[in-house]
Amino acid sequence: MSCEWKACNLGSIMTFKNGKKRPKTVGKFPVYGGNGILGYTNEWNNENCVVIGRVGAYCGSVFREYSKCWISDNAICGISNNDNIEYLYYLLSSLQLNHRHIGTSQPLLTQEILNNIQVTIPPYVVQNKIALILRSLDDKIELNNKINENLERQ
Repeated sequence: MSCEWKACNLGSIMTFKNGKKRPKTVGKFPVYGGNGILGYTNEWNNENCVVIGRVGAYCGSVFREYSKCWISDNAICGISNNDNIEYLYYLLSSLQLNHRHIGTSQPLLTQEILNNIQVTIPPYVVQNKIALILRSLDDKIELNNKINENLERQ
């Protein structure tokens, strides 16, 4: 197994697709827009993916969804081709996508822009280790935030 990091563009390691118009139904699956969860529906069009804000003020925002979800037309869905989706979430979060948009009055991030971003990625085993460390830090931060909120309520 090679320990070489490889240079590539995002389009070679991920498949990006635009979301679809938000369903009118209400259910248990989260509906993602450019700013995160907008509501819930009983339909889904993706799962185990990265959600990227596509248009407007939240263009370039990055979210991670493990379960089934609906990606609205204000977001782009990113699916891993073979790499660790958790690692790719952290990679995308670090790329300052909000600075890569086109347009000034109405920022827009396109699949073409995402596909052409150059990155260097480690082998899968290293991706797993990096993602595990970052996820454990995120979990600790979330726990600390909950403790702080509880203390403030008391």
